[in-house]
Amino acid sequence: MDSFSDYLQQLEPIEILLFILILIIIRNWYNLYRKRSFRKKNRLLKEQLKASQLAVSNFNEQLRKTESLERKLIKKNNETFHLEQQIEDYKQKFFSTLSEKEREIALHKEEINHQQKAYERYVNFKNVEANNTRLGAHFIKNVISQIYDDMEQTDNSYKSFLGINYKMGHNKSKVPPIKALKNIFKLLDYNVSALNKENTSLEEELEHITMFLDLIKYLKPNTNIQFDNSLKQEQKENIKIKPTLFFPFVENALKHGSLNSTDSFISIVLKENKNKQLSYCLVNSAEQRLDYETKVVESSNFGLNALQQLLTAYYPNSKLEHKTLPNNQYLSELTLSLN
Repeated sequence: MDSFSDYLQQLEPIEILLFILILIIIRNWYNLYRKRSFRKKNRLLKEQLKASQLAVSNFNEQLRKTESLERKLIKKNNETFHLEQQIEDYKQKFFSTLSEKEREIALHKEEINHQQKAYERYVNFKNVEANNTRLGAHFIKNVISQIYDDMEQTDNSYKSFLGINYKMGHNKSKVPPIKALKNIFKLLDYNVSALNKENTSLEEELEHITMFLDLIKYLKPNTNIQFDNSLKQEQKENIKIKPTLFFPFVENALKHGSLNSTDSFISIVLKENKNKQLSYCLVNSAEQRLDYETKVVESSNFGLNALQQLLTAYYPNSKLEHKTLPNNQYLSELTLSLN
């Protein structure tokens, strides 16, 4: 520093000014150079800044679009979720409704099936009742024919002489034809009304059975008929049964028994057994058999078959038995459980 100061002191003022001027020029040139360099860098930085700002702007735009898309996506996802939930709810409601309808249809089918079965059972029971509630046409024909013959014979037995009527021959000890005709009418009326009656008293049934037996006695005068009834009057009044329930036994004895000989018979026993069941047993004389072994017969008789169907329908705990016995006898027995 001292040498440079000494050097300046040796210079002339003009030289000093010139030197200062040169320094100033050099300094200005250097500043100009630096300024240009800074401007160039500044321009580059500005361009980079603009590019960066543009990139940031583009990025922000993309970010906004992305955020918008994300919001739309979230909204669509929510809508999709709600739609799926609604679809699931509709499915559940649909299947629930479908299951309910299927159950209703199944119940209707079951109800219709029950109604159909009930109707079929009703028709079957009515057919069984109709088959059991009847008098044989052959029996009615024979009774009416006998009544006609007796009336004609009675009419022919009266003679007239000089305007005076008198009767020839002796009276026969048998049921009068008029009473027989009344009985057949009462029995027919009882059979017809039985189709519309649910039940009848045992007393009324026995009253008509007695009429039936009187008609058999009318047709088969040699037949010895016995009816042993040990029931009390109160029981006969209070016990209710299907009308004409006992008719097939008597009809079977008439159609298939041997009732023309002097030793022919029909024996009926009506009682209450030890199990509080109603026991109705009919034994009648039958055609002579070569074998005398007691044998249960599988009946081909329409009346007893119809009676068995009636018992199956209305008296399921009852028992019907019919078999041949020794000494040319035939047994039909009904054990009726009224409970």
